[in-house]
Amino acid sequence: MLILTSVDRYGWETIRAGHERRYLLLNIVPCETRKQWRLFENIPETLHEGNRYFLPPFPGSVSRLARRSHPFHNHGELFPFIAYRDGRPVGRIAAIINETHNKYHNDQTGFFGFFDFIDDGEVAAGLLQVTEDILTKRSRTLMRGPVNPTQNDECGLLVEGFDSQPFVLMPYNPEYYPARYDELGLTKARDLYAYYIDDELPTMARTERIVERLKKKTNITVRGINLKNLEKELEIIEYLFNTTLVREWSFMPTTKADLEFAARDLKAILDPSMVLIAEVHGKPVGFSLTIPNVNEFMNDARRSKGLLRLLRLAWYVKTRRPRTARLAVLGVLPEFRSKGVAPVFYFESLKRGVRNYIAGELSWVQDINAEANKTAEIMGVRRYKSYRIYEKTLES
Repeated sequence: MLILTSVDRYGWETIRAGHERRYLLLNIVPCETRKQWRLFENIPETLHEGNRYFLPPFPGSVSRLARRSHPFHNHGELFPFIAYRDGRPVGRIAAIINETHNKYHNDQTGFFGFFDFIDDGEVAAGLLQVTEDILTKRSRTLMRGPVNPTQNDECGLLVEGFDSQPFVLMPYNPEYYPARYDELGLTKARDLYAYYIDDELPTMARTERIVERLKKKTNITVRGINLKNLEKELEIIEYLFNTTLVREWSFMPTTKADLEFAARDLKAILDPSMVLIAEVHGKPVGFSLTIPNVNEFMNDARRSKGLLRLLRLAWYVKTRRPRTARLAVLGVLPEFRSKGVAPVFYFESLKRGVRNYIAGELSWVQDINAEANKTAEIMGVRRYKSYRIYEKTLES
């Protein structure tokens, strides 16, 4: 008999399920206190700190979701849980309600995220069952994830490319996770690709000649954002994000509040010359975001714990410059994609990255985005990692 117990805060009962091999007591409790939230944030490091490719999150980046002032709570609910066995944490998960997604897609999809566990099928199954129960009680008919906590944040399960550390704002998990997901009845919804970019792209010189001709034909200009007029720039980016990326599967529009929060978060590390806006005759038609890979700093700071780690990171950000970067967002208005603007802007974003960094990552690109994947291939970048979004039908 597998017995899962919890504090009945969210309106669900103790769960009991048959088990053939042995008796096991697994306690799954919701996060309520600041101490529990800190533990929730640190569980992946506790479980995987021996893995040299795993990097812990930036201190406080997960636990701050407990604050009602976090912009996620403007449109969603988060139900985080920790699993204990014999008094020791062995996993975590969060059930997620995202009303913005549901209203935009007119569906009843629920989400799961922050799903980490020891290599034990019973722990993983217990955590997912709790999440299914909450989402079912909230009338969700489909469960999708992992998203932490939305598709616009860290998302996807690493299924290919376990032999290198993640770039900034990209997840990492050990190799045993995908098999556990399969055991739980979770199935592939979409794959997300990551491409590695080095500083010697073989097609760069040839492509540049074509791009220069297209520049004259399209009248495109490319500029970095103006931090002195950030409010206006964020309005432009909000418009471009919600217009250029709308074709993406499971797209979720962003808000100005979300962008302001992200801007405050990234202000210390962003290079304004790498946040690009494309214009045609002065009209914004596209934007791209390249983020310096501060995970390099986390790799150096992770040997420290608590406050000392935070101080080390702050010092590294102030005194160092990352050698690599991640091209995280790139979009062009639909009406300009067939006019040569898209390849020019893609090339310009890539060119500036190669000029400023020794290497980088383009991530992520959905498997069904034939245009973007073909462009990446033409540019000579190499696909080296795959992430997967899973889903499962919920029974009422």
